[in-house]
Amino acid sequence: MKKKLLSIGLATACAANLFAGETLQLNLVPERGYLVRNSPQEVVIKIDLAAVANRHKARRTPLNLAVVLDKSGSMTGAKLEKTKQAAMQLVDRLAPNDVFSLVIFSDEARVLVPAQKVADKDALKEKIESIQAGGSTALYAGVKTGAEQISEYFSSQRINRIILLSDGLANVGPSTPRDLRRLGSDLAERGMAVTTIGVGDDYNEDLMAGLAEASDANYYYVRDTETLPEIFAKELGDMLAVAARDVRIEILCPNGVKPLGFIGRAERFENQKAMVNLSQFTTGQNRYLFLRCLVNGAKSELARVNVKYKDELADGSEQSASRVASIDFTDDQTVSEKSVNGEVVAQKELILTAVAKDEAMAQADAGNYRQAAQTLSAQNAALNRAYAVAPAGVQIQIRAETNNLSDFTGQLDRGAYGSASRKVMQEQSYNTRNSK
Repeated sequence: MKKKLLSIGLATACAANLFAGETLQLNLVPERGYLVRNSPQEVVIKIDLAAVANRHKARRTPLNLAVVLDKSGSMTGAKLEKTKQAAMQLVDRLAPNDVFSLVIFSDEARVLVPAQKVADKDALKEKIESIQAGGSTALYAGVKTGAEQISEYFSSQRINRIILLSDGLANVGPSTPRDLRRLGSDLAERGMAVTTIGVGDDYNEDLMAGLAEASDANYYYVRDTETLPEIFAKELGDMLAVAARDVRIEILCPNGVKPLGFIGRAERFENQKAMVNLSQFTTGQNRYLFLRCLVNGAKSELARVNVKYKDELADGSEQSASRVASIDFTDDQTVSEKSVNGEVVAQKELILTAVAKDEAMAQADAGNYRQAAQTLSAQNAALNRAYAVAPAGVQIQIRAETNNLSDFTGQLDRGAYGSASRKVMQEQSYNTRNSK
């Protein structure tokens, strides 16, 4: 196991490509380089993890894949036909050492293809082609049955993934977002992730997004069924491009630094320590955490971050890295203000935009459309302020988000905000908060 420990201050805060040549690169950047001495202040630390993009995989990590398909009555027609087409194209791209299973659900869940190595693709596609729509939506049972199929060939040497597709409300068995989040968390602890694909405007997006988020997988909202083959192909492409997985991040704050939590994430600190688990990184992917801290005193060390992961660009062995975020102190308020890192401030506002969208959705759900519009307008103003200090690449992201917020605010003001608008807003929030 490789292990490295570095301390970072102002001089190296923006250093790029730490641990050059290694698969997962860790960088810690406070939002400013100086704090005023002996004045309690909040500071945000960007925890930046990036998978290298310029290294080829030494091997193809085999897959253990369960596809769980809704075949309820509402799937009749183009939805089911495009779903079957996408699933058959997925089978065509699997390798002989991959494991594939197929579960269908309506009133109950049924295993159509038991977990098996991919030997006879034509036989697998015939099974997919035979699916007919009808019945209710036992979504929870479908996912549990898919997990049981994954368990048949479960291995830490495989990527163990469930792909769930549904177009309706779960109405048989456990059916609340809390139920599905709990299931997602349980599966994540067992080494499985659940990608969810919601089709049309009638499914429960809180349930589908919550399940995916709890297991750190992808979530898609699909309005046009013509895009289903493309989404299945993207999901398979991500699995084949995994650079690091089973990523465990430990964050420790010393005495004198009070951790206030992560922006847009639910993980909590206990005894100055928190753990964040991420399922995987694809090659070239960046994922961020933003940690809020209250600094009481003049202690330079803000946080120590330890990362462990399986290196899929090498031989799958466990690697680790550690780094310390530190800050300098000054008696001059002007020095502190001038040391602000514009990129971190702007990226923080992008995460806060996702939080604002979540708040606005809750307000609109309660019928408070005006309050929801005000929440989005206030965040739009904050983004415009951040635009002035952001680098060019982040300015592009900010402009896209200000346009999104203006569109949603207009819909709320006109009374045009509906199910489709909510699903779009939530998908945007999900992807921002989870660096997808």
